[in-house]
Amino acid sequence: MALVCFPFKKEHIPTVLRNVEIATNHPNVSIVLLAAACSNDCFHEISKAIAAKSASSDPYPVPVRVEVQERLGVNLRPGKGDGMNSALRYFMKAHTLPENKLTAPLQRIHFYDADIESFDKAWITKAEEGTSLGYDVVRHYFPRSSTDAQVTWQVTKVGFALLWPRTTLPWVQQPLGGELCFTRRVVEKLLSDQRVVRQSNWGIDTLYTFVCAQNGYSLLEAYMPQGKMHALYGGLRDLKTMLCECFAAVQSLKDEHVQSSATVHRIDPPAAVPESITSKIGYDVEKSLKLLRENWSDRQMELLTLFPSDIQDGLLAASEWPEYMFMDEDAWIRAYKVYLDNFVLDDEDWRELLFKTWVARVLNYTMRHVLRGYHVAQQANTDMVMKLHMKRSLAAFDRHKCSIDIQDASSDVQSDAPPSPESDHEGPVSTGKEFLLNVRSEQMIADEFDTL
Repeated sequence: MALVCFPFKKEHIPTVLRNVEIATNHPNVSIVLLAAACSNDCFHEISKAIAAKSASSDPYPVPVRVEVQERLGVNLRPGKGDGMNSALRYFMKAHTLPENKLTAPLQRIHFYDADIESFDKAWITKAEEGTSLGYDVVRHYFPRSSTDAQVTWQVTKVGFALLWPRTTLPWVQQPLGGELCFTRRVVEKLLSDQRVVRQSNWGIDTLYTFVCAQNGYSLLEAYMPQGKMHALYGGLRDLKTMLCECFAAVQSLKDEHVQSSATVHRIDPPAAVPESITSKIGYDVEKSLKLLRENWSDRQMELLTLFPSDIQDGLLAASEWPEYMFMDEDAWIRAYKVYLDNFVLDDEDWRELLFKTWVARVLNYTMRHVLRGYHVAQQANTDMVMKLHMKRSLAAFDRHKCSIDIQDASSDVQSDAPPSPESDHEGPVSTGKEFLLNVRSEQMIADEFDTL
């Protein structure tokens, strides 16, 4: 028994209704929930259409509910997180509501963006097949244009590789993906975690991915070869809020501990990418060049003194003309560390500075890699994250080995001494995709952080 949720705000209504029709006719779906961001014109039009269909001679085969999201977070901007968490709460109580006519608690909840033009029953089927095999979480991943997903690559995947290299996190294909399925026990854990409930904004996907990994839930990533065809953003400026909130979500977790224990994580192999995706450019390059010179303040100039001199000089130059070649992979990671220590989400100068740094990074990536072809660009993204992952993993391993050698030497001198409570060694430690061993990852990363 599954619930399918379509979060929405302002969408193409025929596409939303089409997707609802597909979901209601899937044999494993018991109820469909449309979670609205607010009570706007789109909400009223969809509610009217759903009510008309439900009252017709050809109603939906299962209940369809349209609900405005609750305000669950209190400190962060209300947004996607409130919507998805509201859906989790509805999922847990749906069987107690008489109008739903459910005979038992629901067991799985699916999330899909309401505007996916390529949505079909296969999205639901693949997730259901994964949970039937015993996986706690099923995430969909799919081919994306070479300039798409630059918050995912430059922010979330870099952060996961930098902070938790010996866990499953760096291997998650699309950690910000909104197309996923949770089992009931996962939902119970998510709703009991105040870090999740408080994350009311774009950072919710980061929290879901992180908390599931932290709790050792099994993960299957199901590949959707048709891709996610939906409306793209108008320009990089449109992504500023998402960028800042997703970065702040990683930053809020930087001191958290993640065991590198045996976690089942399997990834469907990808297929050939269709030409409609390989040829797509996801943003206006010419307009984006102007972003580097916009909205500078005296305080942003002062904040630049916190950065390495080459990054400081590059951004100062970018304030006068479109300079971005300085922001290569190495420069971005060094800048990322400065932001981890200093970024303040509620400070507009920090938000604008992070945005301009990221724009320089995206333009650098576009001009150096995207123009050479789709597969070259995708490999460049992968290489950046994997090289960082391998470097951080090796540093953690060397640190771990050194601590064991010191403990062994100490035990030779004082063989009757009890183990130190500060010992880094807690058992097996993960290596690559096979999570064979277990260490206190964050402690070692904190010790090594400033050396890399």
